[in-house]
Amino acid sequence: MCTMTDVSIRRADFMMVLAYASDLATGHSRDFALKSCVLAMRIAELAGVSEQVRRNAYHQSMLRYVGCNADTDLLSGLFGDEIALRQDLVGLDMGNRAELGRVFVQAFKRFYYDLAPDAQAKALEAAMSQALAVARPVLTAHCEVAQRIGERLGLSDEIRRNLGQIYERWDGKGLPRGLSGEDVLPAVRLITLAQDAIALSDAVGIDGMAETIASRADGPYEADLARLVSANAATLMRGIGATVDRETILALEPDPPVTLDEGACDEAFLAIADMIDMRMPFTQGHSRMVSELAAGAGKRIGLPDPDVRALRWSGCIHDIGELVVPVATWMRNGPLSVRERDAAQLHAYYGERALASFGRDGDAMGALVLRHHERLDGSGYHRKVGGSDLSPAARILAAAEAFQTSREERPHRKALSSEAAATQLRAAVRDGCICPDAAEAVLSFAGQQSRRALPQALAGMTPREIEVLRLIAAGLTAKETARRLDISPKTADHHIESVYSKIGVGTRAAAALYAVEHGLVRPGEMPA
Repeated sequence: MCTMTDVSIRRADFMMVLAYASDLATGHSRDFALKSCVLAMRIAELAGVSEQVRRNAYHQSMLRYVGCNADTDLLSGLFGDEIALRQDLVGLDMGNRAELGRVFVQAFKRFYYDLAPDAQAKALEAAMSQALAVARPVLTAHCEVAQRIGERLGLSDEIRRNLGQIYERWDGKGLPRGLSGEDVLPAVRLITLAQDAIALSDAVGIDGMAETIASRADGPYEADLARLVSANAATLMRGIGATVDRETILALEPDPPVTLDEGACDEAFLAIADMIDMRMPFTQGHSRMVSELAAGAGKRIGLPDPDVRALRWSGCIHDIGELVVPVATWMRNGPLSVRERDAAQLHAYYGERALASFGRDGDAMGALVLRHHERLDGSGYHRKVGGSDLSPAARILAAAEAFQTSREERPHRKALSSEAAATQLRAAVRDGCICPDAAEAVLSFAGQQSRRALPQALAGMTPREIEVLRLIAAGLTAKETARRLDISPKTADHHIESVYSKIGVGTRAAAALYAVEHGLVRPGEMPA
């Protein structure tokens, strides 16, 4: 894992996480945004567009829907299941009012399914009269939020201008400003076409996609571009399968590739946290607070800097998998059905998958995100593992999330005061669910009076020695450990001898066993 001084992550990795999150929230097929990126770059090459348009399109393809969580509670309040609505809209000619009206009616019938026929008819009429009045400001918010997130990722003014036109069309029938023709930026025209082509290919096949794209020339799409795609559809779509790997997307990034240092990574993770939490009023700021609590608690019990950083970053994105569940489910003031509960509990799994683009650093964060609802006694979810599978960092994240969530209002309950939330967390400790050391570290950092001494670092080891133990447990030699930590071999040898002395062993194998027994490493988390 990176040390404090050598953090360097490609900005495209963050964009891939945001693309994945947007796909979940909009109900698109897996890797929809990434596939559209591949297709867009192929179209750009075939069309001979400028390098600047290619750069803009590369970013637009992955970030087009990054603002889609804005005001989602308003959308859900009118249409019900907003993910199902968005799925119905995929590939639709939004300028065709008859088709759009049909989709709206379908959504309202789904929302008001339990009303008697007369009552349903009245509800449909009232909802249809409000549909555009609600949708227009929501779509405007999507553009503004996308631009704001783009700014926080350090994107140029020109790329952010593209994000302000995500719903505009060539024929002027788009939203929110009704721009037309050349006033719609070139990258916007290209990505609108590329993403519709991906959606239509999924729905009606490549030949059907080519025919539909051609029929919409001078409508949503610039005619020359539509004809180019239609005529070359088979070639353009060749090899764009069910998934797209990270290396493919990184290779497509126009030169020079942009990397972020630790401070910029912190801001990017906070941007993702805010994107996740803006979905509902009662979750605003939730992920930021979980991140702060978890990282602070990790420092208090002496975890190594990489572990603290993993807690800080995984705290920001621990709920990214919740985007796959419709807002209406989370907003309900009542119990979930068995199916809804199962879907909700899988959000930790989707969260882990979202981090695949980060490579080794993503593995460490993913392991924490996957376990943030697990409990020591195996009563958590979704894997229902017990304490032996929960590292010190995983235990802290679980405690931080439980404490912070209880301090926030939800539709089915009021928020607890910090004192009452602390009492509830300690009750979970007594029940064997939450790690006592993790709970006290979180509560101490949150300003609650501690009822027990905070634990000393494991066997009196320093954070650096814990790092060394992890690496040698994973099979690295002293020289390899020195290179990984950017220290001299002599210093590495000194640390190894100190570790052996403190934990009372004399061999690497015994040290590795000690590390596993104390939850410091496990096969899925050992450094590569």
